[in-house]
Amino acid sequence: MKKLSYLITATLLILCACENQSKNSTKGIGGIWSDVNSSDFNNCFATFSIEGDSVFVTHYLEYKGRSFFEKGSGIVKGDSIIYHVDVIRPIPEWGSGGGTHYLKLKKKSLKGFYITDSGYKGSLEFSKK
Repeated sequence: MKKLSYLITATLLILCACENQSKNSTKGIGGIWSDVNSSDFNNCFATFSIEGDSVFVTHYLEYKGRSFFEKGSGIVKGDSIIYHVDVIRPIPEWGSGGGTHYLKLKKKSLKGFYITDSGYKGSLEFSKK
């Protein structure tokens, strides 16, 4: 009986620790971030809002003096987010379609990649403001 009691207690402690770790990892995602890009990019900002297991995103940047804006939503899974964006203000040569972003929290950065609706792929990185 004593072993069963220890087993139940240990299981509950592990479950609580996992739940707290998941909640803490999503806390680091919410807020204002800036793009990590070349000097062709200016005024690059993304905002991430976490509500439960959902993420809501807005993303503004200027590329060679031309503005670009997209917004979207998706899911949170531990320290990762996956969301689809719709382009509101496109840069013509980039196309007007949206895409899906896959990002993982690593210290004070979100790193990952995107795939546009037309199939173009690239890396994506944000740093915490």
